[in-house]
Amino acid sequence: MKIMKNRIVLVAMASLLAGSGAAMADSTRIDLDKLQYDVVHDVARRGVLAVDSQGRPLSFLLRIGKGQFLPPHGAGGGIRLLTVVSGTLSWGDGNKVDPAAERSFGPGSVIVVPAQGGEHWAVARKDDVLLQIVLVGEGALTPSVAAQVPQ
Repeated sequence: MKIMKNRIVLVAMASLLAGSGAAMADSTRIDLDKLQYDVVHDVARRGVLAVDSQGRPLSFLLRIGKGQFLPPHGAGGGIRLLTVVSGTLSWGDGNKVDPAAERSFGPGSVIVVPAQGGEHWAVARKDDVLLQIVLVGEGALTPSVAAQVPQ
């Protein structure tokens, strides 16, 4: 009888493990060429990846072609995290273009744009640039990130 109970428990556990694995979804690679892109700042192409309940972008890709310039603009609507996926992004803070104050960010760089103010401009001087942008919205930066952002 004890052996029978052990077999029933083992069969039940095996069923649970097999069932939970079958319910898991596989990861999916997104084909960036199949995204719908719109033009922003007259030169960059934006492909939205995720939206909020009101249809506002939460995460998107921004393609800036070599030699293209995004004029000074603000970034209202919450903190934005920009990750350079490919290319070298030339970046300037403020509402006036000053190439002497420009900084370069290569692949893997993460830039934090503040919720208020945050005016900036960007150029793809060396090559095409692909950025992934995430809007933090009502969220907050983690302490280790916040400690790196000037107040």
